[in-house]
Amino acid sequence: MKTILTEESLSTEQSIKIISQTIENTRKTITKRAGKPLILWGILVALTAILIYVLVNQTSNQLWHLLWFAMSFVGFIGTIYISKGVEHAPSNMIENMLKKIWMWFGIVATGFYLLIWLSYLIIKYFDLGIILNINLTLIIAILMGLAGIITGEVIKMRSIVICNVFATFISILIALLCRGNILVFVVLGVVGLLVPGLILQRKVN
Repeated sequence: MKTILTEESLSTEQSIKIISQTIENTRKTITKRAGKPLILWGILVALTAILIYVLVNQTSNQLWHLLWFAMSFVGFIGTIYISKGVEHAPSNMIENMLKKIWMWFGIVATGFYLLIWLSYLIIKYFDLGIILNINLTLIIAILMGLAGIITGEVIKMRSIVICNVFATFISILIALLCRGNILVFVVLGVVGLLVPGLILQRKVN
């Protein structure tokens, strides 16, 4: 009886050790291949924000904000391209969690954006005389910063957490002091995505 209990105990300990090792290996694999996508998205977000800022200020046409959708398409295609030939971790809880974090960030941010645009068009079409007072830039900045912070915590990368905490606080200040200033996304793109990506890529190399 004692022998059976000892074997069961060892088996349980071995199982826990194997699971822990698998999770740790997955984190390392994800960390290795996260650098280039972060760099890509950081550059795209920052450049798109600057481009939209310049175009809107020169033309006063808010439709230039639709370039965000074009940027998202380029980003997804680019991520698929640079991920070819890179080591992939088997599908598991950690990878699925990260995918869902950024998937829901995209869904919620896009939903907010479309809802506000739809509200604006309805108000303008029916001449309702209502003024929308929603700081969408602030909302998306907070959501994006939180997604980055959670990602850093999940893969245990303190540099990603620190960069995104700093980027989020700076972005909130800019969004509050300069209401609706799209240059907030330059900060988030560079400090929250590009810098962590360069740090990860340097470790890989």
